[in-house]
Amino acid sequence: MKEIYFKEEAREKLFNGIQKLHDAVSSTLGPNGKTVILTDDYGKSKVTKDGVSVAREIYLKDPVENIGAQLVKEVCELQVSLAGDGTTTAIVLANAFIQNLKDFDSNEINKAFDEIIPKVIEQLKLNSKELKREDIKYVASISANNDIQIGELIQQSYNFSNIVKVEESNSLEDSLETIEGMQLDVSYMSKNFKNTPKEHCEFNNPHVLLLDGKLEDLMSFKTILETVSNNDESILIITEHVNEKSLRMLESQVLSGNIKLCIIKTPGFGPARKDYIRDLSDFTNADIIQPQSNKQYTTTCLGKLKSCIITKNNSLLIKHEDVNVNEIVENLKELSKNKELTKYDVDVINKRIENLTAKASIIKIGGGSEIEMKERKDRYDDAVLAVDCALEEGIVEGGGIAFQRILFSDQFYLGELNIKNLNDAILISLVEPLNRIRKNGAVINENVPSGMFKQNIIDPLKVTRCALENAVSIAKTILSTDTVVLNQRLWS
Repeated sequence: MKEIYFKEEAREKLFNGIQKLHDAVSSTLGPNGKTVILTDDYGKSKVTKDGVSVAREIYLKDPVENIGAQLVKEVCELQVSLAGDGTTTAIVLANAFIQNLKDFDSNEINKAFDEIIPKVIEQLKLNSKELKREDIKYVASISANNDIQIGELIQQSYNFSNIVKVEESNSLEDSLETIEGMQLDVSYMSKNFKNTPKEHCEFNNPHVLLLDGKLEDLMSFKTILETVSNNDESILIITEHVNEKSLRMLESQVLSGNIKLCIIKTPGFGPARKDYIRDLSDFTNADIIQPQSNKQYTTTCLGKLKSCIITKNNSLLIKHEDVNVNEIVENLKELSKNKELTKYDVDVINKRIENLTAKASIIKIGGGSEIEMKERKDRYDDAVLAVDCALEEGIVEGGGIAFQRILFSDQFYLGELNIKNLNDAILISLVEPLNRIRKNGAVINENVPSGMFKQNIIDPLKVTRCALENAVSIAKTILSTDTVVLNQRLWS
């Protein structure tokens, strides 16, 4: 049986659900943002200022209101996947667009968005600056709810390496550890291998199965997979390709909890791939396996890592302390001095040396309780992702001022803005993040002559841009809806 909600009734309930989600999440925005207490299905509590963590826990009793909330939660997930930070800003913008534009014609709304938003993004880019290395702490601090200590520790991390990882520890204090790590420009072969809320796959002390070729026949690796599963260990498989049947079977085993496993693609192409395989073998002490049917491989061919973190963009492999690559690196250095080599050959060798000797910073999060530790880890994670975005695309003025500046730029300012005018309503919505930050208790004066840059109140351009684009995308969808068909069975 289906229940159908039409026009005003459907839209009002959808908008109410979106507003409720917004009110819960937006309370975390800005330096004076408040924490939210979450409880899981077993009554265990968690305290967080992380917008996406709050959004993921919200399910509303009214089924149509809940649909509205769940649709806007997609803004969070998309924002996390693209930028890692800025989820609360995206929801605040989305809600502002929806509430301010709901009385306008949906076709006209789409046309106005398509005309105005590219100009807004263009102006954001014009107003942006490159992030100086010494200013990393300011981006990190603001992302971590104005926590200067977090910002300074992240600054130290990036002073040592561009590869930064965050993990929990057993101590009371936060600390920084520098280790040897190799970063590869490859991701997991299936989203079903993710095992963290941040869309990552992370393992401690994983085994490594390194294949020079394609993974076609799982039976050849039955002993290895059974041993890893029975010992409750984890395994990272690096291979050129996995056939569809084998991939689906391994996905099923992971999803059912039978094994902790992730597969990544061998990096590089042609001769470079062979070099990567050789270096990965040295880095992990794994045998290079050329898969043969009817042969049974055992755990003796496996290598090992101290840890690994696989994201949608890259893979970080942390070298195990028992593995030594010094002799291999020295041999490569000697080889690079050969005068008969071309410049290209020398560059390849130097890249291999760089991979084998790469460093990584590990920030270990302490706390007096598990709740405190997890809340701080959320903020560290967001801050590191914000820094990565800022290094990639630059920075804009923070505190919501970047959007405020656009309203008074030569391209847009035409005098007093009128909420009853469609274009003005879109521009007025852009100020809502600033309004919300002020409502949460922060004092921000956009009229300071030196601007936010001089006050070190800065946000990553990529985070701000993605938040706007994602908010517009979901607002277009919601504002063009006037019918909801509800499956009663799911709500009985």
